[in-house]
Amino acid sequence: MTESPFTRILVALDGSRLAERILPVASGLVLACGGELLLLHILEAAPPGRVHGEPHLTDAESAGRYLEQLASELRAQGIVCRIALVAADQAAVARCIARQARALEADMIALTTHGRGGLRGFLFGRIAQQVLQEAELPTLVRRSSPDGDAAARAPAPPCRLLVPLDGSQASEQVLPLAWQLAGCLRAQVTLARIVPSLEHLSLRESAPAVFLPTATAALLALERERGEEDLRRLAATAPGDLAVSIVVRQGDVIEELARLSGGADLVVMTTHGRAGLPGWLAGSVAARLLERVAIPLLLQPVSERPTPAT
Repeated sequence: MTESPFTRILVALDGSRLAERILPVASGLVLACGGELLLLHILEAAPPGRVHGEPHLTDAESAGRYLEQLASELRAQGIVCRIALVAADQAAVARCIARQARALEADMIALTTHGRGGLRGFLFGRIAQQVLQEAELPTLVRRSSPDGDAAARAPAPPCRLLVPLDGSQASEQVLPLAWQLAGCLRAQVTLARIVPSLEHLSLRESAPAVFLPTATAALLALERERGEEDLRRLAATAPGDLAVSIVVRQGDVIEELARLSGGADLVVMTTHGRAGLPGWLAGSVAARLLERVAIPLLLQPVSERPTPAT
């Protein structure tokens, strides 16, 4: 088995069933690849009485009981796990999660986002976005959904990974992680490239398309061909025992990736992790895709020094 890229996954929980929606994939990674889960609850200085329609964990005693019960259930399924209970003091919850991830030497953070659609949803879920920015660690996120099976806790190792790439070196930084993760999971990998069609060009790109539609369409066709060549080249960098396929589509990036996610269990991609409204206005693919898909996203922050995919 390939060595796991993650030895310690920190799972942030607030006591709600919606927050537990991240557990199946997080525990599935541990079960398939090894390592341990760290179940973390942050005791807020002035916690609300209820969260997501459920009683909130407002004191150390109730939070400790909750974490221990959850840990016992996971251990019974073969998951190695520990619990951590920390007071936020004056620090924001997201900053406290990031600080604990560093203190406990976690190499991934996992949590459910609680955006409720609309602008709040596009902002990625306040806590999740801030954690990604503060911790600068791979972050496993899943959108909360009252319609989903929030009570399911059985480990569910991903078997099919979708890796979106946009032709930039920044997006290719995720490939070493994707190869290593696929190796320990024995998962299939799909490398995807979405080339915009004329009607889906960005505002900056659409101006020349108005005056030169035929030439622009020809350039997009060339970009699609070049995208296929790039994906074949990148697929060739995978270890020889991995099952890797490529797909290039043309249209709206988010729409096409959402369709492709129907055949995947986990999206693995890079993100700049921009916080708040600027990130949304910059067209964060991760933030918008999270609003559209039911499967989790594993987001690797972009490094200023790109790592070659070898």
